[in-house]
Amino acid sequence: MYEDHYRLRRQPFSPTPDPEFFYKSDSHQQALEQLLQGIRRREGILLLTGDVGTGKTTTTRALVRLLDKNVFTALVLNPFVSEDELLRVLLQDFGVVSDSRALQDAGRQSLVETLNRFLLSLAAVGASALAVVDEAQNLTAPVLEQLRVLTGLETDQQKLLQILLVGQPELQTMLALPEMRQLNQRIARRCTLRPLTRDEVDQYVGFRVRLAGGAWETIFTRRALDLIYQVSEGVPRKINLVCDRSLEMGFAALSLTIDEALVAKAAEALEFTRADRDAIPSTRRRPRPGRFVVAPQTKRSMAAVACGGVAGVGLGAALTLLAAWSPSAGPGDPPVPPILATLALAQPVDLAAAAEPGAGTSVQV
Repeated sequence: MYEDHYRLRRQPFSPTPDPEFFYKSDSHQQALEQLLQGIRRREGILLLTGDVGTGKTTTTRALVRLLDKNVFTALVLNPFVSEDELLRVLLQDFGVVSDSRALQDAGRQSLVETLNRFLLSLAAVGASALAVVDEAQNLTAPVLEQLRVLTGLETDQQKLLQILLVGQPELQTMLALPEMRQLNQRIARRCTLRPLTRDEVDQYVGFRVRLAGGAWETIFTRRALDLIYQVSEGVPRKINLVCDRSLEMGFAALSLTIDEALVAKAAEALEFTRADRDAIPSTRRRPRPGRFVVAPQTKRSMAAVACGGVAGVGLGAALTLLAAWSPSAGPGDPPVPPILATLALAQPVDLAAAAEPGAGTSVQV
C-alpha cells in the first residue's frame, strides 16, 4: 500500500518471521553462533529463551538455514501435544511417514522404535537430526520428560537426536523445578535474546528499510527513531508494528518523511500499554500558569529588542505598562500587552540611583 510512495520494493516491517530480515544484534548474533556450535558438536539439548517479541522464531528460522545439508530438522510448532502425538509429529516432519494417520494405531514403544531406526540410518551415512520445539514453555511435564528420554537415543560416540527448546522466560522457571532436574542438567547451552539498545534500533530500522530497497535516512527522522525506541522498548516485534503503522499513516498524509508526530499517532492506534503511552513526549510545551517561558536561544536577541522597545516608547511608557500588569494579575485585570508576552523585562530601574552624579545614562535590560 505505502511501498510505492516510499519507493520500497516490498514491505520492510512484515510481522512474519522471514529469516532474510534477521538482524544480528549482539545478543542475536551470540545466540546464533552458540546454537550452531552446539549442533555441530552434537551436544544434545539446547535452550533459547527470550521475552515476547524478541525474535526467537526468526532466529530459529535463520539457524535452520545455516545448518549443514546433512542435518535433518523437524519443527514442533504446536506445544499442546501429548507424548504420543509428539512422536508422530517428529516422524512425519522428519519424513519417515507422509501421513501421521498411518501411525494412529501404533503404540508408544512402536513409535520410539521407528524413530530410533530412522536416526540410526542417518548416523550410518554421517547425518544427524534436530528437533526444534517452539513455545516450549507450554509443554506439559510428561512431554518434557518424553523429550528427555529421546535424548537417550545415542550410539557410543554421539547423540542420535538433538533438541532445541525455544520459549519465553517462564520456560527457565519450569526447568528449575526439582522434578525437572534431570532434563535441566542435560541442557548443554543456554542462550537468551535481549531487547535492542537505542543504537541497535537505528541499525535495525535501517537494515530492514535498505533490504526493502529504500533509504531509511530520508524516511525516519532522528526524533521519530527516538520515539520508536521509547514506545517499543527495543522489542523487535513492537518496532515492526509501530514502523509499519507509521508508514501507513505517512502515506495517508502524503508525507515523504516519518516524524515523531506520526509515530505518536501510530503508537496510540496500536494501543500500547499505559507505560508506553506515558513515554510519548508531548509535542506542545505548556508553560506554568502565570509565567511566560522564553526559549534560551532567543534570550540574547530579545534583550536587544527590549532595549529598542524601551528607547522607542520611552522609559515612562514602559513603566506604565509594567504597572498595569503583573504575573499575579487576576481574571478581571487588563489583558497582557503583546510586548510583555514576548519580552523578558528586567527588574524595575532604580531612578534615584540613576539620577546620582556620575551615574551612567544607559538602561540595562
